[in-house]
Amino acid sequence: MVEVFREELLLFCYRMGGSLREAEDLVEETLAKAGGAALPDDTDRARARLFGTAARLCMRALTDRPARVLPRLANPPGDPRLPPLPGEEGRQWLEPFPDDLYRQAAPGGERRYGERESVSLYFTASLQSLRPDERICIILGDVMGWSVESLTRVLDGGAAEARAVLEEARASMSRTYDGAMGTREPPADNAAAEFLMRYLFAWESGDAVALMERLSEDVVLQLPPSPSWYAGRDAVEEHLAAGMLAGAARGRWRLLPRRANGQLAFGVYQRDEERRVFRAHSIQVLHFAGELVAEIVSFGYPWLFPIFQLLPEVVVQG
Repeated sequence: MVEVFREELLLFCYRMGGSLREAEDLVEETLAKAGGAALPDDTDRARARLFGTAARLCMRALTDRPARVLPRLANPPGDPRLPPLPGEEGRQWLEPFPDDLYRQAAPGGERRYGERESVSLYFTASLQSLRPDERICIILGDVMGWSVESLTRVLDGGAAEARAVLEEARASMSRTYDGAMGTREPPADNAAAEFLMRYLFAWESGDAVALMERLSEDVVLQLPPSPSWYAGRDAVEEHLAAGMLAGAARGRWRLLPRRANGQLAFGVYQRDEERRVFRAHSIQVLHFAGELVAEIVSFGYPWLFPIFQLLPEVVVQG
């Protein structure tokens, strides 16, 4: 019975901590604990029991740990004339979540946030600024539509206490969350295919001019694990011209389309000339303003590739 809740629990734990790897471990621990305990036959009560266990494990994991955010939310923009700063020792950034692992939660009551918005990078980042008990209330109450009565089963308190925490959480979100950032829509399906091909071709052909045509004037490029990020098309172009697209860049990169956090995404591979392979380099998550890219978050974590059902290496053809 407990396995039917795995995907709901995975997304809950990801929203709580901003890390899919940690979420997977927490879900396994939750299900292991549930395997040794009798759950109620009633589905709603069983769900509440499981989420109560997951919530306690998440709160324990979050104790005395800095919140995961994005470089843009933690630092001023970088100077494109300088190389990006190295990753900070011990600093952990928000991680992307593959749409393939996202399943709609069981029907609930009133929800304040839509499905795509509630898994977006900026919504998830705003959650990280809340106290753990506030995160629980927003996720279960305003995202999944749980009633205050159901929240009390998870928080192990009375209805008045749960209602007070929920109101505090809503006030905190109103101060930290910019809904315009979390509700940006990807291109419609009929336009997405053409965009994907043009964007992919610009990278793979090393054509910086064609790439810039796909970006908005005020585009932002973020580069976790580096704390560096760049604002504006000129700054992004200058940074790429000095790095990823420097020199003869044709054939240096290969991109495979994916989706993450409700947006278009790519697995980016870099060519290894000696071994004649493309090696996993980064996962790009794109945000749009109309038909142009308004933001690229490039997660330089090759270990993410298996999570996105991507091989760590692909053979160079031809």
